[in-house]
Amino acid sequence: MDALAHPIAAVVHEAHAAVIDGVMREAARRLRARGLRLGGLVQHNVEKDGIDCAEMLLEDLASGRRVSISLARPKGSTGCRLDPAGLAEAAALTADGIAQGADLAIISKFGAQEAAGKGLRQEIALAAGNGMPLLTSVSRRLLPAWSAFIGDGWVELPPDPAAIEAWGLAAARRHAVSGLTEPNPAAGSP
Repeated sequence: MDALAHPIAAVVHEAHAAVIDGVMREAARRLRARGLRLGGLVQHNVEKDGIDCAEMLLEDLASGRRVSISLARPKGSTGCRLDPAGLAEAAALTADGIAQGADLAIISKFGAQEAAGKGLRQEIALAAGNGMPLLTSVSRRLLPAWSAFIGDGWVELPPDPAAIEAWGLAAARRHAVSGLTEPNPAAGSP
């Protein structure tokens, strides 16, 4: 089957997470500029003085709202820095955006939390279960967990915004033609 014909795609990578976060943000920017209505989340990492790790913000693509998902920890701290309350808030925004209808859902990553049955796993399942085109990223080491969760009906994309854009436009067109959503005239050909 042609790669552009799959409704689910994952950017498979071995790169540093911040690099992939940038690729996913650029892909979302390009797709939005082409007129697609987006649901889901992309991640921004903001360096902070006095903190070892960057602050993680999830941007809701439907509203533009940013939610912090990291706990503030001073330099040298150990332990988990993921803020469960922030992640729950971002998940609720994502579910709302998907429920309101979108041409394409982007969930920035299927990571360790999702592989463990937590994180944004339910929102990924919601988009896929609704037949909405879905884009995520997956570290090569988590491919077995991703495949066990989503099955065989997905395509691997390179970490290249142009390739992701081409897939996203084709997936949104197919979704509109299938009658599952109203066609978006701004989502014309690539």
